[in-house]
Parts: sequence; C-alpha cells; structure tokens
Amino acid sequence: LECLRAIRSKYKGLPPIMLTASDDVSNAVEAMKYGAFDYITKPFNPKQVLALVKKSSQAYEQTKRLRKVEAELARAREHEFFVASEIQRTMLLGQPPDDLRGLSVASLTIPSQSVDGDFYDFFKPNDHCLDLLVADVMGKGIMAAFLGAAMKSRFLRVMNKLGASSCRQGEPSPEQIITEVHAGMIRQMEDLETFVTLCYGRFDMQAGQFVFVDCGHVRTIYYNAHENRVSLLQGFNMPLGFPETDPFKQTALDFGAGDLFVFYSDGLTEATNDKGEMYGEERLTDLIFENAGLENENLLETVRHSIEGFTGSKTFADDFTCVLVRIDPAQDRSPATVTDKLEIRSDLDELAGVRLFIRNFCKTVPENSFGPEQTDKLEIAVTEVVTNIIRHAYKNKKNSRIILEAVLYDEKLVLTVYDWGCEFDPDKVPPPEFDGSKYGGFGVFIIRESVDEVTYSRNNKGRNCTCLAIQLKKEWKNGIQN
Repeated sequence: LECLRAIRSKYKGLPPIMLTASDDVSNAVEAMKYGAFDYITKPFNPKQVLALVKKSSQAYEQTKRLRKVEAELARAREHEFFVASEIQRTMLLGQPPDDLRGLSVASLTIPSQSVDGDFYDFFKPNDHCLDLLVADVMGKGIMAAFLGAAMKSRFLRVMNKLGASSCRQGEPSPEQIITEVHAGMIRQMEDLETFVTLCYGRFDMQAGQFVFVDCGHVRTIYYNAHENRVSLLQGFNMPLGFPETDPFKQTALDFGAGDLFVFYSDGLTEATNDKGEMYGEERLTDLIFENAGLENENLLETVRHSIEGFTGSKTFADDFTCVLVRIDPAQDRSPATVTDKLEIRSDLDELAGVRLFIRNFCKTVPENSFGPEQTDKLEIAVTEVVTNIIRHAYKNKKNSRIILEAVLYDEKLVLTVYDWGCEFDPDKVPPPEFDGSKYGGFGVFIIRESVDEVTYSRNNKGRNCTCLAIQLKKEWKNGIQN
C-alpha cells in the first residue's frame, strides 16, 4: 500500500494493478480506495494479467482523451465568458447623459463568475426628461448577453420610430414604448423559451414626476427626502415574453428635491452567506434609509461593503447591478421666468374665466417670442382639455377641483391642467373621420394640432395631469414669424 500511495502521488493518471500474495480482503479494499485499477492475488493466470494490463492501458488512454476534451470545454467556456463579458461591458451597460440639469446618477456593476443578462441604459427623449431602463434576461452566458443586446437595440429603434411618428403629440410614453418593444420581441423570446423582467422609468424634470412601467422586476427603492421615509415602487405588469398579457400600464409618482431612487438586480438581494441566508430586500431597504444622506458614490460603496461583509466574499453567483438616481437639491430644475395659477370648479360656466386666464398670461410673453396665432391656439387647446375633464373625467358632476398652472420658460410656454376625475388614455381615442361617417375623436385631434407637445399622466394618488407646451419663437412681427 505504501508503494501504491507513492505511485499515485507521482503518476496521478497511471492506473496501477496490484499483484500480491495476501488474500486479505481488507487489503484489496484499501488498494482500490487508494486508486488501484485492479487487485490480483497469487497464484495468478498470466493471460488474466495480460488482459488486465490491456484493459488498464485502454482506460488510461480513455482518461487522457477525456481530460483533453474537458480542457477544451474549459477553454471554450472561458472564451464564452470572455465574449459575454465584453458584450455586457461594451453594449449592455450604458452611461447617463451629463447635460441634464437637476439629476445626479451613479451606477455600480460587479460581474459574476458566470455572466448574466443584466443590462441598463439611459435615453434622453427631450431636454427636460431622462429615461432609464433596468432589465434582467432570464438565463446566463452568451445567449443571455446576446438577447440583452438585441433587447436594447429594439428599444432604440422603437424610440426612434415612435418619436418620428408623434413629433406633434409629445414624446412617446413609457407604456407605449414597452408595448411596441414587446410586440417586436415576443416571437424571439418564445422561440428561446425565455423572458425579461424590467423597469422603464422617465424622470420628467419639468413636471416633477417619475413615470414608470414595471414588468416583474425587483421593486425600486424610493427615498422621500421631505418626509424622510422609504417606500417600494412596484407595477403589476407581466415580464416581457409572455404571449397572453394585459395592456402595459404606467404609474406616475411626484418627486421633490433630494429624493433618491435605487434600481438594482436580484443578484444583489439574492446574495447568500455561508448559512444559505439571502441578503434580502428588507436589509437593503434599511441600509438605503440609514445612509440616504451620503453622496451617490459613497452610498454605492456602502452597499458593496455591506453585501461583501454579509456574504464573506467579493464574488457573487449572479451579477451585482445597482443604479442610483437622485433629484439634486442644489439645482433649480424649474428655471421659470413667469408662473401663474388658476383653480376652478367643474362647471362649463367657468370656461370664460379659463379663456381670460390664458389671454392674460400670454400677455406676459415677450411680443417677439409669441404671436397672436399661438395665443388663439393655446386658448382653443386648454378650453378643449377643461371641457373634456368636466364632461368625461367628472361625468358633468359640478364643484370638483380643476387646477390650471401656467409656466413661462426661456424656450417654451407650458400650461398644465390637473384634475382628480376618471383616468383617461388619449392613445386609445381613435382618429376622427372627416367624412362625417363617425363622430368623436376631434377633441384630442384639435388639442394635438394646436400645440407643440401634449403629455398625459396619472400619479399614484389619482391625480390626472395634462401638460401642453408651445415653443417660443425667435422673432414675430405683426403676428407673422420671420
């Protein structure tokens, strides 16, 4: 047995045959335990020994071929990991724009030993909005990385398509974008038998709102600086990739200065320690609440150290992704030059006061920036909005609140109308028929044709917001633009 141990330690791949005069079964068991290919006791048959030697040699060659194949597979897996890592690094992890006032963004990604389908990116639909996409493709490796890249490319194409087709209707809403992306990717995801969870959100610095569509993703952590409390944001949409789904719905949330939004992947909350316990959503939420006052980069480092301390490791089974978006208290995100406000009751008799409010406010706009034609168009659009609210949102019920807020910026005039009536989706209103064959749809059409931008949203407290904007012109003379 000492000889066997010496052979096995020096020639690990060699299959030795033990030949001995001892017929002690325990010795045979020990020999096999230490790696003997077979065990023969004297007297022995030479033909039996030759047969065993031949069999041992064949086993040795087979083991060599198997180890060669295993080494090739290991190199292939290493190359696949490298390719997937490069796809993730160069194509899936976006960089936020640095020219949007009022927001500070920071991100942290720690790749796992097996690349996942985590990805995030930033889009800037206009000069006062930032869109953020955080997503996770089911599965690992190069397939998940490629699908993530395809999904991100689809988002870019959809935004370009919808943006071009709705240039007079304002930017496409998050729910419109998600609906279009899902329609374009559902067949591929069904073929691959996979799905994607995601959160697509829009930070509208002009309206002070975060509008998001959550599709089965982990819940976003929201820290309200004014109230000093933390809440979890969650939608009720199915992940992308399920064929039978209800229409995607977005949710709106008002934010204020100093508020913080934390987006992350499940690799963060599902990190486990040596006892098999997960880090968990509750532990992360408590950590964010206790350290919300830190700068974004310092907060990310605090999260990293907390999870490394919990797991006892600096590597994770899944990708670790975390994106922080903070509403900057140091920035004036509403550089308005003039503001005015009017509150009315839901009564058609109030329309005369609404029109007077519009005309008086338009008088505050410099004459060389706003012509009388624009005043007429804005008056028509606002009158139509308020009428629709009274008749449809409040069902002709009188004495309900309607608030009009007018804001003049350097480059545009914005008129926002708030109500607390029934929800309204202007995208579901069919276009009007001008041949008289069908009634309806003219109100929305008139509004969109009268102004440069129209957006509609509803926040989590049941407040509807219709925002109209008209761009200011460089020079007007006698109502004609030069």
